[in-house]
Amino acid sequence: MKRRTKLDDGRGPKIATVTLNPAIDKTMSAPGFALGRTNRATIEQTDPGGKGVNVAKALRQFNCPVAALGLLAGGNGRIIRDALARLNILVDFVDVPGETRVNLKIKDPDNGSETEINEPGFPVAPEHLGALEQKIERMARPSMVIVFSGSLPPGVPSDVYARFIHIARQRGAKTILDTAGEALRCGIQAGPDLVKPNVAEAEELLGAPIRGEGELVAAAWRLIGLGARAAVISCGPEGAVASDGGACFRARPPVIHPSSSIGSGDAMVAALAWSMIRELPFEEAVRLAAAAGTATAAMNGSGIGELVEIRDLALRVRLERIAEPVEAHK
Repeated sequence: MKRRTKLDDGRGPKIATVTLNPAIDKTMSAPGFALGRTNRATIEQTDPGGKGVNVAKALRQFNCPVAALGLLAGGNGRIIRDALARLNILVDFVDVPGETRVNLKIKDPDNGSETEINEPGFPVAPEHLGALEQKIERMARPSMVIVFSGSLPPGVPSDVYARFIHIARQRGAKTILDTAGEALRCGIQAGPDLVKPNVAEAEELLGAPIRGEGELVAAAWRLIGLGARAAVISCGPEGAVASDGGACFRARPPVIHPSSSIGSGDAMVAALAWSMIRELPFEEAVRLAAAAGTATAAMNGSGIGELVEIRDLALRVRLERIAEPVEAHK
C-alpha cells in the first residue's frame, strides 16, 4: 500500500504537465572550451529534464500536487520515471520504443559562455499519441491546469498541442502552452489560457524582431490576437512583459548574479500554473513568475528555492502597468 503524504492529501493533482520530448539534462564544465579541439570537462550535474518535467519538479517546491504525463523510452526513460516518483510526482507516461534523448550543456567558466547540444528525441507513432490523448482526457477536469511544454520529437505533427488543448478545454481544464516554432503557431490558435514564449520565440512566431519595450508590449497583445487568452513574454534577467487582454504589465526583478539559465522559463511557467489554481490576480501571477525565474537563475541549475523564498523575492520585483499600444491592433 502506498504511503500517503501531505502532498497527496487525498485530493489528487491539481496541475498536470505534458512532456512529449523529455531528456536527461547533463551539465558539464569545460574551461577554455573551443570548437575543433579536444576539451577536458567535468560533469557538474545530471537531471531528469524536458520542459514539462522541469515544470513538475518546480511545482513540488510549491508543495502542489502535480502529475507528469508524456512519452518516455528506454533506460533513460526509466531514470526519469524513477526520479519523478521519488519526488512524489504522479507519473503517467506512455512507453515508446527507442531511447530518451540526452541534452548536453557545456559551460565555460573562463568566459561565462554556455553551449547546448540537444538530441532530437525518439520517433513517435500515431498510436502513442492516441494513448497519451486518452490519458489527458481522463486527467482533465474543471479547476485543473494542464501545462503543455517543450519541443516535439520526430514523427509528431505540429498541431498536436492544438489537439490536446481542445481536449483539455472541452473537459473544463485551463491550459498553458510553452513551446516554439510551428508547434506554437498551431497551438496558440486553439485558445490556450496562457502562452509563455521567450523573446526569440515570440519574434519567430510574429515574423519580426522585437526591439525595445514598446515592441514587447505590442508583441504581447499580438499573441492574444492570435488566440491566447493571456501572454507572458520572458525576457531573461530583464523579467517579463505580460498581458491578459485587459491590461499589460512589465515585471522587473532585482539584479542578481546569475549562475545558470537552466530551467528559469520552466520555473516561471510553474509559478503561473500555481497562480491559476490559487486564482491570484494576473499581475500578482506575473510578479511571482518573474521572481521564480530569477531565483532559478541564481541556483546554478540545481532547481528553485522554496515558495517562501520566491514570495520574498517577489516583493522586490517592480511591476508597472503599461497602456495598450496602438500597434497592438495593426
